[in-house]
Amino acid sequence: MFAVPNFRRLFWGQAISALGDWVGTFAFIVAAQQLAPDQPVAVGGILVIRLIPSFFATPIGGVLSDRWDRKRIMIASDIARFAVILAVPFVPRLGALYGFAFAVEALSLVFLPARDASLPNIVATERLEAANALIMGSSFGGIPLSAPIFAGLAWAGMHYPAWLPMGRPIRAHTFAFAFVFDAFTYLASAAAIWRMQLPRGGVPAGAAPEPFWESMTDGVRYMARRSFMRGLAIAVAAGLLGGGVLFAVGVGYVSETLGGSSVEFGWLMGLFGAGMVLGFLASQVRSPRGAAWMIRGALVGMGAVLTFMSVVSVLWIGYVLAIAFGLAFSVAIILAMSAVQAHAPDEVRGRVMAAVHMLVRVSLSVGALGGGAIASVVPERGLRPPLVPYHPDKNQVALAVAGALIAAGSLAVRAPESEA
Repeated sequence: MFAVPNFRRLFWGQAISALGDWVGTFAFIVAAQQLAPDQPVAVGGILVIRLIPSFFATPIGGVLSDRWDRKRIMIASDIARFAVILAVPFVPRLGALYGFAFAVEALSLVFLPARDASLPNIVATERLEAANALIMGSSFGGIPLSAPIFAGLAWAGMHYPAWLPMGRPIRAHTFAFAFVFDAFTYLASAAAIWRMQLPRGGVPAGAAPEPFWESMTDGVRYMARRSFMRGLAIAVAAGLLGGGVLFAVGVGYVSETLGGSSVEFGWLMGLFGAGMVLGFLASQVRSPRGAAWMIRGALVGMGAVLTFMSVVSVLWIGYVLAIAFGLAFSVAIILAMSAVQAHAPDEVRGRVMAAVHMLVRVSLSVGALGGGAIASVVPERGLRPPLVPYHPDKNQVALAVAGALIAAGSLAVRAPESEA
């Protein structure tokens, strides 16, 4: 893959900016806590604000990526995010922080459809799985480095001499250097993309486009009218739903169900990430029965893992299951995304990928909210069905429901040959 210059530049640009994103995420959380120490919901507000653009910025970004030069869209989005993030330390107020978080997320959702729609124009169709695995790996690979980088930048802010320019504001807001670091990673991404050679893509130049607002729904309509695409959309939604539930009840599952601590929860999430890395490798295996069969199997595996976690309350088994869930999770998402890219025509691919990204964010949020809602309505002593010795607590009930829904989602996946 790295022998392809365009992909190599895209990968390293995305790896650098993803590292900055994780450092910036820590900075947004710490900034919200510092700016509103007496408001516990302040951090939650950041997460909600970053979800809202999914419903309008994503479809707008999809239309733009099918009408304009995708390379220029990505460069402009990166430069705009650089400017927004760089301004955060200079306006240290909670309302402004929410506004900056909103703007960065909206710009990211303009960038992503253009990037993903360009990928089939960079690598051959048969190498899309490998390309998506590497791009996804670059997005998560920075997590182990981001925490120590953020800690080092925060330490530098705490010890920044007050007599230097901006000394007092920086010492008062230790997140400042982290935002500056995040901002410059976007410039690095823009520089890498600027060196790429990409076709314009999208609707052919000179073609009369349909009305803009009508075009915003084209991606959803295109997927809804085709059983293969519709099944892939359900697969992505089901997979991310399970991921959202696991993140929502994971802390409670470890502490209340398994009797562990925050340290054990950290290990559980770390092993989930290790499973995802194994999934990157497993997604490269070609099954003679086709990708649809592998996606179905991955979804059934995810459902089975969550169901088993809801029954067995042994810590070390939970660790093993976290690896298995991460593996199946990344296989399902990588193969489904690659199949969507491969089967969507170039002139509508940006809008289709925009629909997928909107689905990703909505499914994660629904999973997190749904998992929390299920756990909140289960009695503290758990469920006690008659004549059954199994008495699941609230976390186990949420995992069991999510497991059943994910496994059911596998039934919607169809092979492309079944398309009329």
